Amino acid sequence: MVDHSDMPSALQVAQAMSSVLGKKLADHSASEIVLTREEAALCFGFAEGVAENLAQDEPDGG
Repeated sequence: MVDHSDMPSALQVAQAMSSVLGKKLADHSASEIVLTREEAALCFGFAEGVAENLAQDEPDGG
């Protein structure tokens, strides 16, 4: 069994992701937004966690 006690909560990850993306989107003159590998990993991890959580909520999701 995996110990997740040192993992950030979903709220902490969502807040971090919101902060990162909010700062990137604040530059209205930019036509593109570039994420670092770390920023992309944060966003991916959040999306993956949400997907896993939603899958568990499905009637046949387990």
